[in-house]
Amino acid sequence: MSSEPSRTCLGCREARPKGRLVRLVRLRSGVVVVDASARAAGRGAYVCPDARCVERALIRGRLAHAFRKPCAASPDLAAVATAGTAGRRPSDARPREASDVREADVMTARM
Repeated sequence: MSSEPSRTCLGCREARPKGRLVRLVRLRSGVVVVDASARAAGRGAYVCPDARCVERALIRGRLAHAFRKPCAASPDLAAVATAGTAGRRPSDARPREASDVREADVMTARM
């Protein structure tokens, strides 16, 4: 039986199971958004659904380093921190409710 893959959080730099982290993706426009489906094409970066980790991920060019290209954080990334602290279990921390607009952006970027 294989174990779940692990990814490193951009904020705290700790390796955690992939299912407990939120995947970020860079659109062709250079804007980084949440990839709620975790299936968008391209390079992904992961962050814990914690306010401190999201804040750390947004400073000192960590996003640009992770995506290997210049990028700008979407204002919606703050929702990642609040979604993770809404009383959910860590395995359910991936924000899914408000992701329709972001998924549409990801789908548009593929075309």
